[in-house]
Amino acid sequence: MIIVSLIINTLIIFLVLNIGYIKKKREDPNYPDKPFSKLVIFPLALGIVFTLIVDGFKGVMIYQLALFAAAALLLYWIFYVLATPR
Repeated sequence: MIIVSLIINTLIIFLVLNIGYIKKKREDPNYPDKPFSKLVIFPLALGIVFTLIVDGFKGVMIYQLALFAAAALLLYWIFYVLATPR
């Protein structure tokens, strides 16, 4: 899943950063070339960083949900199992 997310994020960032250059290059083939680092490497790096940040937040959210479930089970056990009169 992380591979698909990385590919999608990188493609979106690539298109956003290079759409103007691609249009100008199609209209005028003599338009100066964009350096490879700005054309490919920068969008790829941004896609990798964005994917890592988003997946990191997903991991934190799952961790928080697990802690919430554990706390809910503990409170249920304290208030409903231990507190019932026998």
